[in-house]
Amino acid sequence: MKLSMSAWLQHKIDDYKFSIRDITVDYYMAEAKLNRPECTLEQLRQFNDTCLDMAEICQLNGDDQSYLHALGKLHHRLLQELGNGQRERLFRMQAWQLARHSLTRLCHQLAMNGDWDRASKLQNEFVRHAAWII
Repeated sequence: MKLSMSAWLQHKIDDYKFSIRDITVDYYMAEAKLNRPECTLEQLRQFNDTCLDMAEICQLNGDDQSYLHALGKLHHRLLQELGNGQRERLFRMQAWQLARHSLTRLCHQLAMNGDWDRASKLQNEFVRHAAWII
């Protein structure tokens, strides 16, 4: 049985919505673990991976705004963890490494969109937050 173009498109949109809904639940679960003072490095990495999975789903479906939003949320949270004095140094170093990766991806997408000013601001903000490590 062949689907009409409209039915096929609606099916693809529904699949995308369900995928985003499911990964959003995973995101909030990973974020809840990250909010705990006893959060482990593995839980930090799991939060990072969940956010990257969300961003990838958005990118694969051509949703550039949501892709940037997911990466932006990840990067912002990693910068928070980088500056969190209640975390162990190793934890903050891992946050720094992951933030560098998220910054690279964000700046790449912003450059592709021609948003050089925003990419530059993100880079400057990262340098300010990460200066103590360098």
